[in-house]
Amino acid sequence: MVKVSVAVVGLVAAVAGSTAVAVHHLDQTEIKRIHDKATADVARVEGERKSEVARVEGERRLSEERLRAEVERCKYDLRLTQTLDFEPNQAAILENQIKRGGAGGPQD
Repeated sequence: MVKVSVAVVGLVAAVAGSTAVAVHHLDQTEIKRIHDKATADVARVEGERKSEVARVEGERRLSEERLRAEVERCKYDLRLTQTLDFEPNQAAILENQIKRGGAGGPQD
């Protein structure tokens, strides 16, 4: 009976040892899978962030260009209004538009 018990204890110890090795291997595999998934998620988020930064920078650049063009137009208009012949030129342009029927208003 003692020999059987020792054999059973040895068998149980062997099964427990191999189970522990298998569980350890599965744990390592699961840890690697989770780590790989986290790495992929970080890379995806980083790519999205870079894309968003590039989009915002492009919008900012376009907005700056529009503002520069608006400032230049205002400067031009200001210079034009400060010339001595601004009003006669405007009157002549308006008169020509009216003669051609292009005054911009409804035609009666």
